[in-house]
Amino acid sequence: MMHIKSGFTLIELMVVLALFALVATLGVMQLSFLDQTIVHAQVDKFAAACSYLQQKAMASNNEQQLVCNEQKNEYRGGNVNETLSSRVCFSFLPNTLGSPGSPSRVIKKAITFPESTIHFYPTGIISSGTIYLTDINKKYMYALSNAVSQVSYLRRYRYDGRWKLLNSS
Repeated sequence: MMHIKSGFTLIELMVVLALFALVATLGVMQLSFLDQTIVHAQVDKFAAACSYLQQKAMASNNEQQLVCNEQKNEYRGGNVNETLSSRVCFSFLPNTLGSPGSPSRVIKKAITFPESTIHFYPTGIISSGTIYLTDINKKYMYALSNAVSQVSYLRRYRYDGRWKLLNSS
């Protein structure tokens, strides 16, 4: 008489564990990619708000302002009232050199515009400064920057060990 034992063999158990590890790894990779994409999208949205206020200042011949609130993770001005995604914050990576266009000093503030306010003048000029955004896990950092110049345009940067210019608006 033969006795049949029910249960899993060692090989079946190893296959199941390997599949579980693979699925878990893919899930973590997808979440990491999602964080980077969300920060990038928030920088693009912020740049669009700035472009809108610059155009509004020129069209109305009135100065416009965009006030950033680091504690509340929001920016407001004109008809713009936005709160950053819960996965993004005004922040910077420790020991990173900035500003992105000519990195020479360790970044000490997430918002370098005076009084955390961006001014848009009727002449098209934008006050100079930089906004740094990171994901909540501080793995990815982006910047939106305007240098002192006669012609103002915002530059978007991504930091991956060094600053990379994405595009200008």
